Amino acid sequence: MAETYTLCVQIESHEYYGEFYLVGEGYGTPAEVLDNIAADHLLRISSASRIEEYLLDVLKQGENASEGEYDSTDADIECWIHVDVSYQRYAFGVGDRVVEFTGEPTKSEIASTVTQLQS
Repeated sequence: MAETYTLCVQIESHEYYGEFYLVGEGYGTPAEVLDNIAADHLLRISSASRIEEYLLDVLKQGENASEGEYDSTDADIECWIHVDVSYQRYAFGVGDRVVEFTGEPTKSEIASTVTQLQS
């Protein structure tokens, strides 16, 4: 049976506060979820000229899961992203472990974090 993950994406700005959920299979460690799923979202959020563009893109692509599906999923790994757009604060977390990025995350900073999570 494939490993299942959940990822809660929390976004905060002066104009918006909300969260949405991703559920998927194939990744069972925090490093794998960050490297293969969360990194893409962190980079898309940081490169969007407005947060609404990112949110519409996620909805158009049908990436998000319902809150009910998220809550009922028996995940092997549960992770989250928190982004405060107004203050350019980005974080990735799993359990009690939180990794904060300095400003907008870069590919190399995310890769370094993946390496840290693997050790």
